[in-house]
Amino acid sequence: MDLRQMRYVIAVAEELNFTRAARRCNISQPPLSRAIRELENEIGARLFDRDKHHVALTPAGKVFIADARKALEILDDGSARAHRFAEGLSGTLDIGFGGSTVYALVPALVRRFRETTPEVEIVFHAMSVLHQIEALRLGEIDVGIVRLPIFDELIETRFVHSEPLIVALPVGHPLLSDSGAIGIDALRASPFVAYQPTRGFNVHADLHALCRLAGFDPMIAHEAPTTEAVIGIVACGEGVAIVPASAERLRMRGVAFRSLQPPPQAPDLADVRFGLAWRRNQANATTMQFVETVTAALPVTEERGGRGA
Repeated sequence: MDLRQMRYVIAVAEELNFTRAARRCNISQPPLSRAIRELENEIGARLFDRDKHHVALTPAGKVFIADARKALEILDDGSARAHRFAEGLSGTLDIGFGGSTVYALVPALVRRFRETTPEVEIVFHAMSVLHQIEALRLGEIDVGIVRLPIFDELIETRFVHSEPLIVALPVGHPLLSDSGAIGIDALRASPFVAYQPTRGFNVHADLHALCRLAGFDPMIAHEAPTTEAVIGIVACGEGVAIVPASAERLRMRGVAFRSLQPPPQAPDLADVRFGLAWRRNQANATTMQFVETVTAALPVTEERGGRGA
């Protein structure tokens, strides 16, 4: 018995006419009649009573048709699910995220994806950017939401969002007496709480570049791996920090924020770029569906995998 025979039998049962059933199945009547006879011989039971003017299901035929419809429904559902899985519209997506992205960017991206792809099961993994890259390399997550750029030959990235950098200062810092933006040169005498330098990322290098544009090298008092840790040290009164604007949503006591005045020589150093990261040439269909869906609304002129911090 094959799928073709099952569909022929159901067509005859519903039409109760071999000619109309053949037309419905887009074949001529002789091969349809032959397929029905072969199926009856195979199962050892007559499915139809027929003569030149009448076709009717036998009791055995009624039992067979009921089960055949169920079987075809299961097969059709399985085919549809397999197609949706192959298109990335179902399955499981493991997302890595951390730092300031959790406050606005991650929810916005996931909601955008859910609008068109509700069947995908999303598993969230909170981890630092460094751990995300390692998890991507090991296949432990499918996609990471990270600060750009990333320099790793195994990782592909795509830009999704940018935001300005701001200055985090401990409460009581003299610069807080002015509510305006703070230029990097005004921080010359302040110790800095910086992100830890990490291979493949230029966050640490960008801080040095900003300060050198103002003619000084930053005094690094402390280094920390995450935005939360950097802000926490600032709250202790141990220094100032340059962080993404979304860090202000931490609302940590002991810290105040001011806008960073972009340096006229390099205004692009005063913002931070975020993007999606995934395994180059190894991403599954669900991962690429996520990437394409959440970036589809971006202007075509946006930088893909841009400079970032």
